[in-house]
Amino acid sequence: MPQDMTEKPIVSIVKLDSYDNPDAVSKALSSLLSPWGGIGHFVKPGQRVLLKPNLVAPAVPERAVTTHPAIVRAVIQECETARPASISLGDGPGVGTTTSVAKASGLTAVLGNATIAEFDKTTTYHHDGNTLLQNLELTEHIANNDVLITLPKLKTHSQMAFTCAIKNQFGLIPGMAKAQFHFRFQNPDRLADLIVDINRTANPALAIVDAVVGMEGPGPNGGTPRQIGLLIAGDDLAAVDTVASAIVGLKPEEQPILMAARRANFGKTDLADIDIRGASLQDVAIGDYDLIKAPANILRLLPLPRKTLKWLRNLIVPRPQIILDRCIKCMRCKNGCPIEPPAIDPLKPGEDKLNHATCIRCYCCHEFCPVKAIELKKSKLDKWFHAQEIVRAFHRLLGRLALLVAKKR
Repeated sequence: MPQDMTEKPIVSIVKLDSYDNPDAVSKALSSLLSPWGGIGHFVKPGQRVLLKPNLVAPAVPERAVTTHPAIVRAVIQECETARPASISLGDGPGVGTTTSVAKASGLTAVLGNATIAEFDKTTTYHHDGNTLLQNLELTEHIANNDVLITLPKLKTHSQMAFTCAIKNQFGLIPGMAKAQFHFRFQNPDRLADLIVDINRTANPALAIVDAVVGMEGPGPNGGTPRQIGLLIAGDDLAAVDTVASAIVGLKPEEQPILMAARRANFGKTDLADIDIRGASLQDVAIGDYDLIKAPANILRLLPLPRKTLKWLRNLIVPRPQIILDRCIKCMRCKNGCPIEPPAIDPLKPGEDKLNHATCIRCYCCHEFCPVKAIELKKSKLDKWFHAQEIVRAFHRLLGRLALLVAKKR
């Protein structure tokens, strides 16, 4: 994705009410890509194409956890019209393998001539322009292919408020290695900087967002499916996320990833700088989307020792809580916890099931639970004094200042 664009990046929006009719899905996708003259703008004959859906965990399509098979099928068929040398599909799920999650999510049934790219081996990639890490260990399939097309699902996210185009590339880190990055970058803003670095390094050519049915509430795995009825596309992933979040009523200042994009001058994060084609934003905006605001990051606000700031943050942000009558003791929460020893273990007695002193509030356990047995409980301090709202107001002010600075560059 070009970083210093003189023209406004295009974000295309097309209405699609259902996944049921393959012809309607294909027609909507073709219309979605028409501002660029079709898929041939991104895929050339003889190129190797890697598709990156959202396969966070095994889930049937109706749960809206993963990119829907109907969208994946249509994209594969559209790419085939450009006569590529190959098309493969992969992701680094937090639970299971690429193949097992693709099968559980219904994607293996729609592959046709495309193949599964198992994200089990990595290659070191270097990018001088990265903010946090110039060298990144990502799936080898980036190097093995010429074009990366990301296929995110529009969902809320308990840690990052929102997951869409940019966040989807976190899955380029295979499997449980992502949990270690959660441990290494416990500050959400730093983790967001890392995710932007991954995008700069991997350089997706195009994002096609499955927003026919999204997720609201405590996503990206435990929320509720929500009819949105849209496909969204663009080659500036920050612009895509800006438009998608505006549709559901979430401001860039409330999202660590879009704020990281602003800090890194990575794409456009102001609606005034984006050329929206197809359906109008006013026509498709949703006023009652059940949002999750990202936990306020108090670590950046006060001139206090780091340990003190971490202690204050843990007093404010929500804590995981096991709902015992739902828990099936599958141990995905324990196995996915980046802390050693794990901060959560459903088999331990009483209050020992959760160690809030060592928990880093990454919410991996909440994300991996297949039965919604882990909820995020508000702290007493936040209930009494609305501490997070105070911090978020400060964040919004910082966001506006960052945007003013970026516009003057």
